[in-house]
Amino acid sequence: MEFLTLDKLPKHVLASIDLQRAFIASRLIVAAERLQIFRVLHGKRMRGGELGRKLVIHKAYRGAVLDSLAGLGLLQKTKGKYRNTRLAEKYFIEARSIYWTRQYSKECAEAYEALRKMEKTLATGRQSGELRARKKLTYTEAMAKDRRRAEDFTQMLFHFHQKDAQALARRLDLSKHRAVLDVGGGSGVMSIALAKKNPGLRACVLDLANVCRVARGNIRRAGLSGHIRTLAGDIRDRLPGGFDVVMFCDIGPVSKRLLGNAYEALPHGGMVVAVDRYLSEDRTKPLDRVMAQLAGSSFPRATRREMVGALESCGFRAVKARRVLRDLWAISGVKHAYSQTQSR
Repeated sequence: MEFLTLDKLPKHVLASIDLQRAFIASRLIVAAERLQIFRVLHGKRMRGGELGRKLVIHKAYRGAVLDSLAGLGLLQKTKGKYRNTRLAEKYFIEARSIYWTRQYSKECAEAYEALRKMEKTLATGRQSGELRARKKLTYTEAMAKDRRRAEDFTQMLFHFHQKDAQALARRLDLSKHRAVLDVGGGSGVMSIALAKKNPGLRACVLDLANVCRVARGNIRRAGLSGHIRTLAGDIRDRLPGGFDVVMFCDIGPVSKRLLGNAYEALPHGGMVVAVDRYLSEDRTKPLDRVMAQLAGSSFPRATRREMVGALESCGFRAVKARRVLRDLWAISGVKHAYSQTQSR
């Protein structure tokens, strides 16, 4: 029997998976085997809904599972229907009996459960028992409660998004705008890059108090305290006025409620900008974003086309999607300018 090893995956797939996400990818493949996805699809093409019902995969995760497998090169998705690729047929059908699949995938799943508490095992020398289940705090609750965690998380993103911020500053024309509200602006990395590129621009980072404290330090070190301020608040509330650009950068799903709040806060002719790594139209890329849904991530699940539609449905016009850097996109729209015709 021949195993599917990493070198057998398509090169473009390998290039998109770092070591930490490889853990999610391998666990996903084990789950696919245990659910018999490849065997059910052997010689068939099926829609996601039909396959999900047959294998009892909840609709909340059905798309993420199948699209992740497509992104890995194990399924092919065409017009909403899935089928096994030659890769999947070779390694999960031809090379394995049903008995091997059942037993080996079970052992793999048990190993993952043991590895879940590896740090405790390494520290004590003993296999740890189950910890008492605790409610997981939301992002907002965690950042508000723990200043150290807020600082660590915020500064991690500050360094992680440097290239993204510089690329956005190059691509986003703000020459006709004077003030940006950076909603959920976190570390201030985007506002700092925009202010450096546009010396006449002023910006405000709106985020939680603990996050704003960290952002102020970054802004001060960048020498931009006179151009950028922070404002502690809940981004879900009504947004403050006085800004002709409202920006959402990598804050998770941008709901119509948030877009509606932006529309209300903007003056006529003002612009909204949503920047993130949105899903491709077939929902199979970026692969790490698709797979992250299986780990409970709050990353956006919208495609670029769906995000364009969301802006238009909230009243924005001249909506455009432009690539910023690699798979990072900026989607912008303009609130209709006031005219005498409209006032009659």
